This record gives sequence, C-alpha cells and structure tokens, in this order.
Amino acid sequence: MYCYSVMLDDISALDKTVTETFSIGKSLMGREIMCMKTGNGAGKLFLAGAYHGLEYLTSALLVRFISEYERSAANGERFFGCDACALFDGVTLFTVPMVNPDGVDIAVNGIDLTDEYHRRLIRTVGIHDFKNVWQANARGVDINHNFDADWDRVLDKPSASKYGGEYPNSESETRAVVNLARKERFDMMIAFHSQGGEIYCDFNGAYTPRSLETAKRMAAASGYEVKIPTGTASFGGCKDWFIKEFHRPGFTVEIGRGKNPLPMSDLDGVYAENAPLILCAMRECAHIAQTT
Repeated sequence: MYCYSVMLDDISALDKTVTETFSIGKSLMGREIMCMKTGNGAGKLFLAGAYHGLEYLTSALLVRFISEYERSAANGERFFGCDACALFDGVTLFTVPMVNPDGVDIAVNGIDLTDEYHRRLIRTVGIHDFKNVWQANARGVDINHNFDADWDRVLDKPSASKYGGEYPNSESETRAVVNLARKERFDMMIAFHSQGGEIYCDFNGAYTPRSLETAKRMAAASGYEVKIPTGTASFGGCKDWFIKEFHRPGFTVEIGRGKNPLPMSDLDGVYAENAPLILCAMRECAHIAQTT
C-alpha cells in the first residue's frame, strides 16, 4: 500500500534540478500537502490524486509519472513516444499526488486510539474499523464533495464518505487546492480517482471549449471511456469547481477497474494506461497556451 511516508520518500528522491517540491498547505492533522512542479512551459496543467483515502494508487501513479518523465526530459529521451524535452519547454506541471494524506493514513493504517482526531471520529461516525472503507479526511468530510460547485451535504454528519462538510471549502485540504489554483490560474486540470476506466469532462452537462475533444483524445490514448457522471459524482468535486471558477477544461479520470482499494499490483497496468493520457493532456495544454 502506498502511504504518506512512502510518498515523501519517493518525492525526496526526485531530481531537484528538474522538479521543485513544496507544500501547498497542511491537512487537518498537520501533514504537509506536497506539490511537485516540473517543466518550464507557458501552459500550466494541474494534476492531483488521493482526494479519497482508499484511492492511494492515484498517488503512486502520479509520483511515478513525474519521476520517469523528469528523467526522460533531463536525458533528452523520448517518453511513451513523445519528445519529453519539447513538452518540458511547453508545459509546466503542478502535481499534488495526495490531497488527503490523513484519509490515506486512516485507510491504510486504521485508527490510532492515542490520537485525539481519531478518537473523535469514532464518536462522531460511530464505527471502529476504518480500513477498506475510509474515503474522507480526519474530520469525516469527503474532500471531493467539499468544493464550492453545487455544494450540498449528501449526508448530514461526518462519515467514511459522502459528507460534504459544514459549508463549501470548509476543509484545509480543499482550501489548499483552491488557493493554489487561484494563484497559478491553470489552463487545465485533471483530478485522479479510482476506479472505472472513465473520464468526466462536464459540469451540469456543460462543456468548456475543447473539453470534449480533449477528453476523447485522452480516452483514445488510455482505452478509457468518456462518460457523464450521475448522482453524487456530478457535483461538489474539484473538477466541477475548476470548470465553474475558471471556465477552462477540467477532468476527472477514474483509473483502473475493480473495487477500492485497488491493489498495488495494478500499478504497472494503470501506469501504462494513464501515462499516455497525461501526455495527451500536456500536448493539449501546450496548444491552449500557444493559442490564447
């Protein structure tokens, strides 16, 4: 399983002359929410994963992508058939692999009865076994229902998933992403979740310019399908807020297939599907920057 400490070790091993690493804020329990900045291009693409505790495979995917992409760019090599140096000069990637580190810790390691936040969760949520069910943060708020985009509390109290919080952007993890996006004014973003092999690109049935065409290209690159989300998947998410806030292309990518948590043994296959998808998005992002 891919936990917060393993992610930090992997990030520390990156080439600091190629990839800048920094914190965009802290989780409720004080963990740094790390970002990797790679590239020199005018186009700005935001990638983020592990909004949900059980979806830590998205973190492993994103850190591996940055590690292998930066190596190819530094060595002047082709990367999945692409000119890595040209992409490096055309696009700047901002990658937050683990938006919800507290939730991942709970999903991986379970409850620590010596911790005040965890004891409070037991009281408010009413369950004791959090492994293999926990998607929310350490307050029991589902981060991907906490963004200010047709926000609504799907459930009326803290829960393992589907509780949108007391108000939009109430959580420090959500605010860290919102503040970064408002500061950097990304041309495009992708929120990675699991599972289903699907790509979502609309908000309330509306598409921003180039969104649907880009989604179709990413689908062709990955073997995934472009779908319209329904039910609780159709509001309150990061992609929804980004489209509403900036009127620019935003996507949710549901990696892999099966049942969460997807096993780490799926990483190679998921990586083979999603590295070309990300590279496709990078090319589209570079084109947007050149034409606006």
